[in-house]
Amino acid sequence: MATLGERIKDLRKQKGLTLQALAGDQLTKGMLSLIENNKANPSMESLSYIAERLAVDRNELLEDIPTNELRNLLEKIEQLYTQEMISDELIVKYKEIARKIKPYIDKLPFRYESARLLEIYSRCSYHTKQDGWLGPLEKAEEIYENLHMINQSADLHIFRAMMAFTEHRYSEALDMIQASRNVFKERTGILDPLKKLDFDYYESILYSAVGDTDSSKRLMEDAIDFSKKKQLFYRIDALYRLAGFQAVLNGDRASKDHYISKLRLFADFTDSKEIKAIADAIEIHYLNSFAHDYKAADALIEKNLEKHQEDKIFLFALEKGKALYGLGQLEEALEWLKKHTLWEFLHHPYDLSMHYEKDAYMAMIYMKLGNSELAVKHATIAKNLIEPMPDLPYKTFILDVYKQVTA
Repeated sequence: MATLGERIKDLRKQKGLTLQALAGDQLTKGMLSLIENNKANPSMESLSYIAERLAVDRNELLEDIPTNELRNLLEKIEQLYTQEMISDELIVKYKEIARKIKPYIDKLPFRYESARLLEIYSRCSYHTKQDGWLGPLEKAEEIYENLHMINQSADLHIFRAMMAFTEHRYSEALDMIQASRNVFKERTGILDPLKKLDFDYYESILYSAVGDTDSSKRLMEDAIDFSKKKQLFYRIDALYRLAGFQAVLNGDRASKDHYISKLRLFADFTDSKEIKAIADAIEIHYLNSFAHDYKAADALIEKNLEKHQEDKIFLFALEKGKALYGLGQLEEALEWLKKHTLWEFLHHPYDLSMHYEKDAYMAMIYMKLGNSELAVKHATIAKNLIEPMPDLPYKTFILDVYKQVTA
């Protein structure tokens, strides 16, 4: 970080002033040069004079991080920082962002730019499993609260609740998000529309995580109706995705078709290949696990693999294996199931349960291939993984496979 002398020199050059021009009639050129090169410290009177001639506040020169430097840093960080689905590539980016911010952490002044940098540092450090993220998070929250920045403060409340979610403390996370919603409602009377949708979305996720599907569905539908009424597209794709998947679990084909079609329309509107792939992934999962139309599932998988090749294989490897199993292509199905890995950033019971099907399918394949030892091994893995999960169709399927294999 820049020293006092370096800050004076940088500002002088930015304003196109020579040493003599800045020195004026109250400082010598030689003394100013010593100050800029950190070989002499200016008196408070001289510092005020220099600040006046540079047209900045004296405190800006004295701050460890001047306003200009702080704003430039935040601008660079905001260009790098994105909140999206966690991936290995994003983790690498988050580590780099945290590395860039860390030298400033203990010297940030009490202002918005500092709070935002502290918030980003905390989020990046938490997701990359680095120590020391909690103190900066609390400091960011303190600054936002004192600056009466309600939406930013609410974001941190949501972040805290979702940290409990990622640690699979679902009931606690739901209590936290509901308490936070009430806090901000009491403060403002009515939530900002975008913040209301944030709370609706996350509360809906947490309701489904604790098994209250009725409340989850109600909140999702309310949020979708609110988005339409307000002509907002914020979080609409995530809400359609959640509603579509919930409809699959409920056996509500009409609602599933409705929400997947909405998701595809939104994908066309935003020209998003990723949203299109997710819409297809929900449909493929329905065809495999609920309709048992393996031929249709395999055709849709192949269509996606042609378009996305390796970058979306994690969405389709498990489903490809299931489709091939259903079509009787056991050896090939086994190879695809082996390509599937459980993504470490999945935390919702729905996501975990459906991915635990992998070992159950491998058990059935090994049983049909005559390898009872591997069949029992994978059936046991699937059983142990699924037992703590809620009573979803995946649990019933996996436990049935375990009984068959170990009979």
